[in-house]
Formats: sequence, C-alpha cells, structure tokens
Amino acid sequence: MAYQNSITLNFLLLLLVVVVVDAADSEGWSINPKKTVIIRNDIAQHPTPLDLTLHCKSKNDDLGFHTLVFGETYSFRFRPSLVPRIAEVLYFCSFSWKGSPYLHYLDVYNQAKDHCKICSWKISKNGGCNDFKGYEVCEEWNRIRPMDANSTSMK
Repeated sequence: MAYQNSITLNFLLLLLVVVVVDAADSEGWSINPKKTVIIRNDIAQHPTPLDLTLHCKSKNDDLGFHTLVFGETYSFRFRPSLVPRIAEVLYFCSFSWKGSPYLHYLDVYNQAKDHCKICSWKISKNGGCNDFKGYEVCEEWNRIRPMDANSTSMK
C-alpha cells in the first residue's frame, strides 16, 4: 500500500512541476502555449486610407478600444482553455471607420475551429482575411448593426 501512495505522490509532484513550468511565460515547450492575434488595418479609400477603430473582447477579457492608421497592427496574446469542450475561448472584435454608420463584428479567435499559433488578420471593408498555411482565407462580417451610443460592443 505504501508503494502505491509513493507512486501517487510522485505523479502529483510531477504534475505540479509541469503546471508551474507551463504557467511561466516562456517561449519554450508548453502543454498550453500562448496564442497571438494580430489585426492589421487594410481599409483603403481613394484617395486617402482610413483609420480603423476596434474593440476586442472575450467572455472574461475586455481589451479596450484601439485606433489603427492604415497598415498599422494591434496584437494581443492569451492562453486557450485547457478544457476546450467545457470552456472554449472566443475573442471577437467590433470594427468601425469614418464614413460607415455601422459596427462590423468578426470572431478573430475561436478555439473550437482555429488552430493557429499566430492568427493574423487583415481587415477590409468586406471583412477579414487571415493567412492559413500560406494562403489567405477571407470571412465576411459575422454581424453588422447600426452604430449608436449604446452599441460599442456585442451583447
């Protein structure tokens, strides 16, 4: 019986070490490595490009408002859920620009379907395009709704 308790204790200690090492913010090996989302303003309107205002959030994280000039990027990092079937991570953003009376919404990371380590998006008036294994995959807006003082983020 003492032998079985020793094995259990050793296993728990090993598990604790793995969790502590995994929690460290390193670029090395990890059970649950961080993901990076990069969003680039690709909205051009002749003769001048447009600034893009974005507001990204998840169920537990509000990343605030950011304004990007044409060609500028905004990025953020996070760890996906270790138990995706129970608590999948979803980050979505609203986008707006001068001349459009609408907020445009797009999921920029969905743990259920995205398997990228770096999820890079180019935002245009039609939606967003990301680079997936060397070729661009474009998605139309998830949702578009009129902008007013109370509609700065998805409910």
